Amino acid sequence: MAGGYDCVVVGGGVAGLMTAARLSGQGAEVAVLERDLLGAGATTRNHGMVHSGALYARWHPEVMSACSQAQAAFRSSFPECICEIDTCCYFGTPATMGEYATRWRRHDVTAREVDPRQLGELLTLTDRPPVQAFMVRELLIDTHALVTGLATRCAAGGVDLLVGTRVSRVVAADGAVRGVDTGTKFVEAANVVVCNGIGTHSVLEQSASQVTGELRSRLEMMMAFPGEIPCALIGLEFGWPALAPAAAGGAVLASRYGAQQRFVRGPARWPVPTADTVALTQELSQWLRPGLLDETAGVAWMCSKTEHTRGSGDQWGTEPNYAVIDHRDRDGVTGWWTVLPGKMTLALHASRTVAQAVTGIDAPLAMPARHEGSPVDVAEFVDVTPWTAHQEASAR
Repeated sequence: MAGGYDCVVVGGGVAGLMTAARLSGQGAEVAVLERDLLGAGATTRNHGMVHSGALYARWHPEVMSACSQAQAAFRSSFPECICEIDTCCYFGTPATMGEYATRWRRHDVTAREVDPRQLGELLTLTDRPPVQAFMVRELLIDTHALVTGLATRCAAGGVDLLVGTRVSRVVAADGAVRGVDTGTKFVEAANVVVCNGIGTHSVLEQSASQVTGELRSRLEMMMAFPGEIPCALIGLEFGWPALAPAAAGGAVLASRYGAQQRFVRGPARWPVPTADTVALTQELSQWLRPGLLDETAGVAWMCSKTEHTRGSGDQWGTEPNYAVIDHRDRDGVTGWWTVLPGKMTLALHASRTVAQAVTGIDAPLAMPARHEGSPVDVAEFVDVTPWTAHQEASAR
């Protein structure tokens, strides 16, 4: 547009698209610049669970209230993305589950203890120490449908979706943002919001931001297997499996709860450790009742998570609270924000906070469920999920 944009959003994941949709709905002229396809980062590569907060009761109770609010807002905002399965079976030793149950009651989380016979229909419990389990209502969503829906809202609201456009740095002069440099052209904007996930490292570093060293990115191995399970399953002991049905059906997504994770800087093509895929596959075959999964046809990939460190990380170094960083305070530049949602669950909070910072409008946490536009208009801009793209592959 002539004269530039009111705001450029760097990154087309869930946080970036939510931010752009909010800003355009408040009358701003917005562009989203994404180096790959929309949702190509962590958004379409995770379990697709919008947590109630139950998972964080032990190590991160400070985010439980925000998670509960976000889960309700997701339900009302994106009904077309919600899966039919809405329960999660949390399991662990009686000591661990007793501690969680106490904390859940303290935070008004409704949890129903699972009868051992019902649990035995899901897990192989012979030759194991005692295991206790509780059912909690959780929200499983189709992340591909979520990205498509958000992109549709953006396009209908006049947002320019510029995929395949890599931002090298934020350009500022005289203490104010002027726009962004893509390496091939300058895009003028009065405000810049960086929602670039793991790519935030390079953008902030090239922009000489003081915040660069405060970012922490880690890798988690994910796998998908043909099969079906009636609910999500999350073991709450270090290294126990975490599984969720894929939204498209016919696949189960798996990882380890609290597994050791490698810390990295910036995007790359990360190899999947063969030993880790073998170990997880063997553990699933030992944990799950026969017939639930086809352990011979797993597909593996690496999923990145980027957080802003506050010096209060848990024993794994994670800090899953959302962050909206105002670079006026940190770098003396007005009109520049960096957003890290911490967890997909908290993306609604993060996008509302930064949209209010840009426009001064205090909007609800939930977004309107009704919107104009057709998904067909944006389908070619949205990335596929790893288990769809490589469904014929075997675990690497």
